[in-house]
Amino acid sequence: MALEDIFRALEEQAEREREEILSAARAQAEAIEADATDQAARICSACVENADATLDLRSAREVNAARLEAKKRVAKVKQEAVAAAFERAAVSFEGLRSSPEYREVFRTLAAEALDGVDGSVRVLVDPADEELARATLADMGVEAEVDTSLTSHGGLAVAMDGGRVMRRNTVEDRLSKVEAGIQSRVAEIFFS
Repeated sequence: MALEDIFRALEEQAEREREEILSAARAQAEAIEADATDQAARICSACVENADATLDLRSAREVNAARLEAKKRVAKVKQEAVAAAFERAAVSFEGLRSSPEYREVFRTLAAEALDGVDGSVRVLVDPADEELARATLADMGVEAEVDTSLTSHGGLAVAMDGGRVMRRNTVEDRLSKVEAGIQSRVAEIFFS
C-alpha cells in the first residue's frame, strides 16, 4: 500500500502543480488580453485622431480654396463692371463731335498738345475733324500739316521731330488716363 499511497500522493501533487500552472497561465493570458485590449484601444484612438486631423486639414483647405475662388470671381465681376462703365463712357463720346461744346473741347485739346512745341509739326486728326483742325490751327496761328490718318472720337495727335515724338491728346487717350487713375474709385462707388 505504500506504493499506492506514493502514486496517489504524486498524482495529487501533479494535479496541484497542473492547477497552479493552469491558473498562472490563465492569469498571464488575462493580463496579455487586457494589455492587447488597451493597445488596440490606444491604436484605434490614435487612428481616429489622425483621421480627424486629416479631415480637418482637408476641410480647411477646401474652404480656403472655395473662399479664394469666390474672391476671384467677385473681383472678376467687379473688374468687368468697371470696364463696362468705361466702355459705356467711350461709346458716349461717339456723339461728342455733334455737340455744341466740341469746337471748344477740340481747341483745348489742341492747345494742350501744341504747348511748348517749336519747329515743324504734323497734326493728325480723324477725317471728320479735318476742317475744324485747319480752322483751329489758323485761329491759334500755328502752321502745321494736317494729316487725316488718325481714327478717334475726337481730339488730335501732334507729331514732331520727323515723327519720332508724338503727343496724343484724343478723347480716348484722355479717358484712358482718367481710367487708370479712378478705377478703384469707380469700383468703390459701384460696390460699397
